[in-house]
Amino acid sequence: MEIEELAAAIAERYAGRRWIVPADVAAGATALVAYLRECGVDAVMVVAGTEGIGELPAADVTFVTASRGDTMMTAIRAFLTAVEDPSDELRAAVDAFDPSGAAMVLGGGFSRRDRLLGRPVYGARLAAWGALEDKTIIDELWDAAGVPRAPSRVVPVAEAAAVAPAMASDLGSVWVADNTEGWHGGGEYLRWVREPADVDEATTFFARRARRVRVMPFLDGIPCSIHGFVADDGVAVFRPVEMLILRRTDRSGLLYGRAATFWEPTADVAAEMREAARRVGTELRRRVAYRGSFGIDGIATIDGFRPTELNPRASVGHFLQAQAAGLPYGSMERCFLAGDLDVDVRWLAETVTAAAAEHRSGVSFVPIEGRYDETTVGVRFSDEGAAAVELGGGGDEPAVDATMRIGPSAFGSVLMVRFDPDRTPVGPSTAPRALAAIDLARELWNVDIPPVAASPDVLARNDPSGQVEVDGDALAG
Repeated sequence: MEIEELAAAIAERYAGRRWIVPADVAAGATALVAYLRECGVDAVMVVAGTEGIGELPAADVTFVTASRGDTMMTAIRAFLTAVEDPSDELRAAVDAFDPSGAAMVLGGGFSRRDRLLGRPVYGARLAAWGALEDKTIIDELWDAAGVPRAPSRVVPVAEAAAVAPAMASDLGSVWVADNTEGWHGGGEYLRWVREPADVDEATTFFARRARRVRVMPFLDGIPCSIHGFVADDGVAVFRPVEMLILRRTDRSGLLYGRAATFWEPTADVAAEMREAARRVGTELRRRVAYRGSFGIDGIATIDGFRPTELNPRASVGHFLQAQAAGLPYGSMERCFLAGDLDVDVRWLAETVTAAAAEHRSGVSFVPIEGRYDETTVGVRFSDEGAAAVELGGGGDEPAVDATMRIGPSAFGSVLMVRFDPDRTPVGPSTAPRALAAIDLARELWNVDIPPVAASPDVLARNDPSGQVEVDGDALAG
């Protein structure tokens, strides 16, 4: 199968129909709506929580629910509520767009419903798969799959303080909540307990939000992830991805800043990550008849890769790599889950990994408090930090290492840094550049971002390049 052949098959499924696209941020659906237009759809309606920053989609109808939250996680939940239990106004808008009721909702978001807004979801994911995102149950899956992990204890919140000292590393312990309040991510329901003073804050925080927490050692090293795709003929495994997670230095916690593909682990750790994904994908298929995308988050420690959580869905790491291949990944997965498309895992693995090794990318995405008007500047990095470069929007823009944009979001505002793939080094961690950009944003706009630090790369480098060979047999199993 070639990408052109795949795209033609997807276009056949999309063409001539009316589609509803749920997107918590409208600007995040711009490329998808453009793709749907290319496929020859009849009409598109976007239902979004907020407009976001950047170019808005050229939809026939855009309905903004104005969902809000105090944090990124609560904003996502507010939008899910808005589409799963729609207001009369939203129902009326959908019925006006689709009076015959023939439209379908494009799946792929965080909802696990097979019907939304009174219409069937195309490419819906099973609720049983989503349940695996509970971070207090996942260690049993690692064990069943034979994936090495750090020790952990799952205990009632009131008992966490008592077990934490025995579980802690030299850097402390990490506590993470169960899914009492539903799915959570971005490190919001996680606390890094470094010293006795952190215990009371963590206990109070979790007592209001969870029944149980998982307690494990804080692992030193680069936060990273490995991604895969479960199909009928095996498991496609992609390349390692760095997670731009910064360590808060003012209190117990981490700051989630999205992902980048420039960092390279050592060859042995990369192979360990790929094998973990192959084993977990195989176990998911055996256990819950799993199909489609999944990702494993973890830490590249001095002892090797150690997983911390499972994402039973597509995530940013899938899309960063698939975009390098020009692969319409989300649409491919929806058609596959709907039973309208077969996916050859060896072709998928080889196509994505080869392109992702050749074309790197990365975006830092940091939530901030307050409302800021949309503004964009260029950024140049040096040993002294980051400096702003004015962008005029003309044809002779100065060369910059990244573009940094600030603007409003459903939870306040967001700071987005897009790294230039031709000017970002391959091999080292990208987190120090994300950290320098945050320092620059504080200087330019007086943003209220907590003090943070980057994680160290503790892997012993046997070769200076850090490049990883792509092993086809290890990538698809």
